[in-house]
Amino acid sequence: MKLDFYGVNATPPTIATAEAFGSSVEPVRLAGGQGTTYRAGEIVLKPAEGDDGGAWAAELFDSLPESADVRFARPIKSVRGSWIHDGYVAWSFLSGDHIKGQYGDKLKASRAFHSLLSNAPKPLFVGSASSSWLAADLVVWQKREFDYGPEFAELISQITPYLKPYDAPSQLIHGDLSGNLLVADGLPVAVIDFSPAWAPSGFAEGIMLVDAITWEDAQHEDLKVFEEIPDIDQLAWRGVFRRIAEQAEHITWFDKDKDQALQEARAFEKAIAYLKANFAYIVNSR
Repeated sequence: MKLDFYGVNATPPTIATAEAFGSSVEPVRLAGGQGTTYRAGEIVLKPAEGDDGGAWAAELFDSLPESADVRFARPIKSVRGSWIHDGYVAWSFLSGDHIKGQYGDKLKASRAFHSLLSNAPKPLFVGSASSSWLAADLVVWQKREFDYGPEFAELISQITPYLKPYDAPSQLIHGDLSGNLLVADGLPVAVIDFSPAWAPSGFAEGIMLVDAITWEDAQHEDLKVFEEIPDIDQLAWRGVFRRIAEQAEHITWFDKDKDQALQEARAFEKAIAYLKANFAYIVNSR
């Protein structure tokens, strides 16, 4: 099996792979993400990322109840009755587009989605540094030492004065919502490409706020809806910490060029400036 930059199956699925999941359509690679996801008619084929991880995700989403406030893909078993075939898991296709803004609808979907996950047990791999993103999460929540060198330390030093103790209960969350929300007329927002993390549920929305500022150039009026989230200041400060830490982790995990990682991390100084201007008063008033 050929592995890609991220260590997942990079061997394209064949028509036989699609047929094993009940589709007669030739798989076509979808744009975005890691470039390893394919559509075959009304199914989407994603690398299993290991037999345990692929089956775990399929079992989890197969067990979730429906919600009127959020859409999510369901896994599809192969003709052999397995979740994985040729290293791929099949999921139902969800209509919609990646659209900037509409944060009220997106937050509604996020809250509904995480409510569905609230009782899901913690998988063993989520509590370990088994990926660059999960390793960064451990650093953010002070379960792993920060040791990324002076350039990244300078960025983090702009954040740490605003961090206060935060002990809300953790649960299974989507750790990368921003680019994985689909908007379609007349339908609830859809959540795709589940990136599991273990943290307070609002951490997902804290990261989303930081991404909206940095990547979508969202303005203050667009972002006021985030202020309805309890403790959004602490969640957002940790969200920007996470985005910077994961860039540093990418250097080790994927041999990413350090200058490129620093450049992408420094893009989040825009979010830091926003948080200082709009949320510092919350910290100072405590």
